[in-house]
Parts: sequence; structure tokens; C-alpha cells
Amino acid sequence: MLLRKVYISGTDPSSWLLIDEIHKNTESRIKWSTEISEKFSVLQGVKQGGLLSADLYKVYIEDLLNTFENTTSGCEIGETLINAVACADDVAIVSENPHELQYLVNIAAQYSEDHHYLLQPQKSVVIQVQPSNRKKSEDPVRIYINNNAMPISDKSPHLGILRSTTSQKTQDATVEQNITKSRRAAYSLMSAGMHGENGLDPSTAIQLFKTFVQPILTYGLEVILPTSKNLLKLETFQKKILKQILSVPISAPDPSVYIMSGILPIEAQIDQKSLNLFNNICNQNEDHLEKKIARRQLIAKIKKFIAIKRVLFKYDLQSPIVLLNDPPTKYSWKKSVRLAIDQYWKNALIQKSCTYKSLKYLGTSNISPGKCHTLLSIGNTSDPTREAVRISVKLKVITDTYILQSHRSRYNLNETPTCKLCDTDIEDRSHFCLHVKYSNALEKDILTKSMKLSLIS
Repeated sequence: MLLRKVYISGTDPSSWLLIDEIHKNTESRIKWSTEISEKFSVLQGVKQGGLLSADLYKVYIEDLLNTFENTTSGCEIGETLINAVACADDVAIVSENPHELQYLVNIAAQYSEDHHYLLQPQKSVVIQVQPSNRKKSEDPVRIYINNNAMPISDKSPHLGILRSTTSQKTQDATVEQNITKSRRAAYSLMSAGMHGENGLDPSTAIQLFKTFVQPILTYGLEVILPTSKNLLKLETFQKKILKQILSVPISAPDPSVYIMSGILPIEAQIDQKSLNLFNNICNQNEDHLEKKIARRQLIAKIKKFIAIKRVLFKYDLQSPIVLLNDPPTKYSWKKSVRLAIDQYWKNALIQKSCTYKSLKYLGTSNISPGKCHTLLSIGNTSDPTREAVRISVKLKVITDTYILQSHRSRYNLNETPTCKLCDTDIEDRSHFCLHVKYSNALEKDILTKSMKLSLIS
């Protein structure tokens, strides 16, 4: 039936034959722990995780979505009907009237029977959204699917975002879910060496973090735009992972982590994603749902655009009205946004680093967001493993977290700040790296070979 719908949709014959070949004689197995089942034929459905799977399923249920669109039941924003939001097999039916919602559910159930597929009763739930202007919760609504009552849940995933009964609960649940998944992804990479000291060199570990952890941490946040409380949770997690990768203690100044790694704060990442999302909406045709809602809300309720307006004003970009009427191309907008955000946060990090006395030796004049600091570079050394170990020592010294006698004396009255090697001056960073006098040639040889520090890059 899927191939029939693909053919009716007007797909090119050669493409249809290719899709048919991909799904012909498909077999699968089930793995449970260490056991693997016998293979069995797959006679229905698309490949899990396939590149075409989402688009093929949308073709399969296109008639259902058209039926929803042609009805007058469901939720509306102004004159725009938004009774169904779908992506692949993830369909959300929205209505303020329980009777209309039951009618839409019946349409979906009848369509599934006619096209021979089952709706998952465990995944089909009802979320009763509480309006922000009502303090008293309403009575629970009973919706039935195939004569079975749908369970009422306080949260459920939709397109990877945990939707809940209120906007704040949606934010809290999604942020906690992203942090949990990101922590799991980071732990899975530790066996590959992404654990800081005695592991991969920091620049490689940071690239792994940007590829496998960072997208999970910020997934979907450009849609819900977290509050400062949730931003702090995300920021705390990111800083903790980065400090572990750089092999610096938790007490290391926060600006140093971003300057050395080249990674922007969470707030900057979400701002960049939200601005790119807004540009995608602006570049849509006027008859598209998102463009209609954006234009209507901007004209009728300007306060609803206060979040995106604040972001545009922060980075000195054009107003949302100008962008809706004359949207730039996707490439030029992404470039403008990236340059504006990089420049803003570069200046912010440099200004903040100036307030830390411990970062006075950290070179900030040539920092570039997205690129690691030159201190993290291994260079063309013949022994990269040994050089990676030296980097951790360099970073501790440059952030003033390497324990010297001047540090010990602050917290222990029995300790003296005088250098124990030369016994002539206070052992601080400049003395330790430049002025220390060695009691014998062996000490000098060991220290000079192990450090090789370049304080100002």
C-alpha cells in the first residue's frame, strides 16, 4: 500500500523503482541482551532510522492530514486552523473542545483501520493543557480510541520535546531530559578517551563533545526558549564536562573554559538556533501555516514576539517585521547571525576575563569562537601522547589552579610561600616559570622538559 501511495503521489518512475528495491525482501532480527532471534520477513512499514522513512510515512498518511485540514474542528489561532501537527508517525491533535477532539481521534482511528496499521495505545495519550490565566484546573477529559479510554498523562514526548500541561513544566521536563541524554552520551565516549587527563588531547575531545554531546544538550530548546533557571542548569552541565575535558579543576574561572575550548555558552547556542528557525519561517511561502501564524501574531499581538525581538535587539539585527517582509537567504542569514553572535560573546568573555586576576596571562586578543585556543595545540611534535599530558599542566598554570607554595600558604599557617627549590622568593606563577633557581642540574633538566610552558599565546 505504501508503494501504491508513492506511485499515486506522482513520484518519478526511476525513484519509485529504487524505493521498491530498497523495501523488497526485507528481513529483520530481534536482539535481546546477548540473544538474537531468527530472521523474519518484514512485510509492512519502513526501515527504522532510514533517511527516507519520515518522508515515506508522511506520504502514507497524507490523506489523513488532508482530512484534518479540510475539517473545521480543532484549535485555531485567528483564522488559521492548527488541529494537527505531524512529523512522520508523530501526530499531535489539538483542540479546545473535547467533542471536537473525540471527532478528530475517530478520524485517525478509522484511517488506521482502513490502511491496516495499528495505533500504539501506550503512546496515544491525552495531555490537558492548563491555560496560564486559570488558577483552577479543569475536570479530566475522557477521550476514547477504538472504544478504549486513552490514558491522561501530565507529559508526553512530541518530536523529541516533552510536552506537559504548562509551558514551564514543558521547559523543566525537556531540559532535564536533554541533560540526562547528554550525560549518557558523554559517559559512553569516556571509554574512547574523552575523560580529560591521560585521555585524548583536549582539541580532539572537544570536537567529540561538539559532535555527539552538544546537539543533544540543545535539542528543541530553540522552540521552547528556556528561562534563566533552566539556562543555568544547562550551563552548569556544559561547564562541568568542559572542565573535565580540559583537565582543570571545578574552581577554574568560567570564562577561561570558553576561551580555551572555543565553545560558546548555552545562551548563545540557543539564540543562534532560534534566529535560524525564525529565518526558516520567514522564507516560507505566504500560504504556509507557520508563516501565517507568525505574520498574524506579529500584527495582532506584538508582545508574543518579545522573545525573538529581544534576541534580535541584543545582536543588533533587523526587526522581525523587516525580516518577514524581505527575508534574507538562508546562507547569508546564517553567516550574519554567526558573525554577530561570535563578536558579541567574544567581547563579553574578554570583558569578564579581565575581572579575574588569575587569567591575566591568558592570551585573549586572538581568540576565535568555534576554534580551540593555541594552548591546546599539540603541534608537529614527534610524541603527541606526551605533549597531551603537558597540555593539562599548561592549562592549570595559565588558569592559576596549579598548586604552588603561594597557594598552600593561604590555607595553611604552617606553610610558607617561599619557593622550596631556591628558597629566595615567593613561589608564584611568574617565579615558578621564569625565575626559579635550581639546586642541581637534575632538577633543572626535569622541570624544563616537563613544563615547556608558553604563558602568552
